[in-house]
Amino acid sequence: MIIRVPREKDGLMLSRLLTQTAVDVPQWAVREAIKCRDVRIDGVRITGDVRVCEGQEIRVFWPKRFLRDTQKELPLPQVVFEDEHVIVINKPQGVPSQQEENPLEGDSALTRTIAYLKSHEENTDRVRLCHRLDVQTGGLLLLTKDEASFDAAYEAFSKRTIQKFYTCCVKGCPTKPEQVMRAWLRKDAQLSRVSVTDYPAHGAQEILTGYRVLEPGEFARLEVELITGRTHQIRAHLAHVGHPILGDDKYGDRMLNRRLGLRRQQLWATKMCFHATGALAYLDGVCISTDSPF
Repeated sequence: MIIRVPREKDGLMLSRLLTQTAVDVPQWAVREAIKCRDVRIDGVRITGDVRVCEGQEIRVFWPKRFLRDTQKELPLPQVVFEDEHVIVINKPQGVPSQQEENPLEGDSALTRTIAYLKSHEENTDRVRLCHRLDVQTGGLLLLTKDEASFDAAYEAFSKRTIQKFYTCCVKGCPTKPEQVMRAWLRKDAQLSRVSVTDYPAHGAQEILTGYRVLEPGEFARLEVELITGRTHQIRAHLAHVGHPILGDDKYGDRMLNRRLGLRRQQLWATKMCFHATGALAYLDGVCISTDSPF
């Protein structure tokens, strides 16, 4: 957990700041974190309860006992595939792949998976996410259980040898039944969104998005292959060509979404095909799939 001390908390005791800020954390966990020197102020471990100053960065590592108790209460994930090296879950919409500040805290696909593995008495020290899905995108998410498998998965994703397919519903219907689209995507981190152009632009990266029309109509159903994995690529690319994903307010048609009563984007990661080497060579040629809810 990371806290930036606001002006109104200047001069407050550290223990009181943590109690007021982390309202769901019991006082014993606050005391233990301070006692065990698991709190850092501006990168320096503190040795006891101290007064904090405005602007300081407080980083807290909660006791493992508290994290275990918290994770026991998390909903367990729907497991689609599992063996001794990897686990593939079906992430629900509205749940982040992992929390940004501290991946082992809070509700996320990662912490739910860790809770599931612990309930089966498995070691979770080396469990890692191999890729991410947007918060409002549901579907298949791959995690590994050991370093060798993670390295193999990382290499496969980097070389685009793990194919990722999605099912989505869009406004209108593309004229071509299937196509690999090429464009350039530029990310605006401050606005937390991206823009797409048909030509190279300063700071833009090339994107390739394949699609196949599954069901044509006023609102077509597509299978999409994410060939390059850029931020918001599928959503932004389809919107750019005039077929935004239904339920997507950021890049899509907000008024249409309200008329249709859609509050979540109609995008689901439904298939993952492995073409891997190293520790995951045994999965070469294996495809894992799940049904889309729409």
